[in-house]
Order: sequence, then structure tokens, then C-alpha cells
Amino acid sequence: MLSSASIDSLLQDLDSILTNAHACLADPSALAVQMANLEDYLSKNFESIQASIAENGFGDAQRLRLASCVDRLVDLQTKTQARIAWFDALGAELADMVERS
Repeated sequence: MLSSASIDSLLQDLDSILTNAHACLADPSALAVQMANLEDYLSKNFESIQASIAENGFGDAQRLRLASCVDRLVDLQTKTQARIAWFDALGAELADMVERS
């Protein structure tokens, strides 16, 4: 099980990565870098976080902070999916315009 200080550090790192990802939603290149950072972070730390939760290593404040990070992760997913849907719709509209001309 992780120490309380280690859990706090992991949550701070996750929060920072999510903040950086949200800050560059309008820049696909920068967002790709941040998403890669997020994927790398989760691949390295998810099992430790999961084990600490299972062993009741998270305090109430840490659980709330993790829940906040999960909410921000869901929000990031929603916003990136909306961008993809917008580009898909734009592509379809452009294809229709080409076919009509």
C-alpha cells in the first residue's frame, strides 16, 4: 500500500496532467502530447492507486480528490469526443459540397 504522502503526490501529478490537457483542447498537437502523458501516467500508476483504494489506503480527502480527477477525466473525454464529432460533421459536409459541385 502507498503512503499517504505518495498518494497525495500521485493525485497532484494526475491533477496537473488533467489541467494541462484541458488547457490545450484547442491545440490538437499539444493535446496529443498531454494525452500521451496521461496514458503513460495511468499505465505506470493505475495498479498502485487501485491497490491502495482496495486496502483502504485513501483517506476521505484523497477519495474526494480522486473523484474530482475522475470527473475532470470524464469532462476531458466528453470535450475531445465533441471535437471529433465536429470534425466528422465538417468532413461529411465538405464531402457533400464536393459531390454537389
